[in-house]
Amino acid sequence: MPKLARLRAYCYEMIQIQGAASAQKALQTIKWTKPHDGVLKLNCDASFKAENMSGSWVFLIRDHDGNVVLTGRGRLNHVLSAFQAELISCLQGVQAAANLGVGKLILETNAQMVQQSMRSDIFDAMPEGALVEELRFLARVNFIDFVCNFQSRVGNRAAHALAALGYECIEGEELITSFVPEIILVIVSDDLSVE
Repeated sequence: MPKLARLRAYCYEMIQIQGAASAQKALQTIKWTKPHDGVLKLNCDASFKAENMSGSWVFLIRDHDGNVVLTGRGRLNHVLSAFQAELISCLQGVQAAANLGVGKLILETNAQMVQQSMRSDIFDAMPEGALVEELRFLARVNFIDFVCNFQSRVGNRAAHALAALGYECIEGEELITSFVPEIILVIVSDDLSVE
C-alpha cells in the first residue's frame, strides 16, 4: 500500500505541475515577499542524500520588515526520503514559531508535496503520513492563522543556502539561534532590495 500511496502522490503532483502552462518562467520570476504586519514568515528547506540516506533540515523565520527573527538547522543521519526531510524541516520551524508565541504564520516551502499534504489526505497512507498529521496538528493548535504556500527555490533561496550548513551539525545537536551566517545575510539583503 505505501507504494500505491507514493504513486498517487506523485501523479497528483505531476497533474498540478502540468496545470501551469509556463511553470518554468513563473518559477524564475517569483521572489520572496514580506508578510503583513503582525505575521511571521517561515521558510523551510531540507537536503537529502539517497546514497547514504542522510539529510539536513533548516528553517528561517522573518518578520514583516524582512528581518531574521530565528534560524535553525540540523543533520539527519537516517531519513527515508526527501519528502521526510522536508517534513522534518517544516516541523522544526513550525515548533520554533509556536515557541515564539506568534499567532499568525505563513509557512513557505519549495517542496510541493508538503504544501499539498497540508490540503489533502492523499499522503496519509505514506510512511511519512504520521509526520504530515503532526504538522497539521501543530498548525491547528498553535496558530489563529496559518497558511502553507509553495515557493519556488528562487523565493526560498535563503533557506536553500542555509540547508548546506545543516550537514555541519551533529544529529541531535540542532542549532536554533538568532545568529545568521554572513552568506545568508547577503541573500536576505538581496531579497529586501528586490521588493
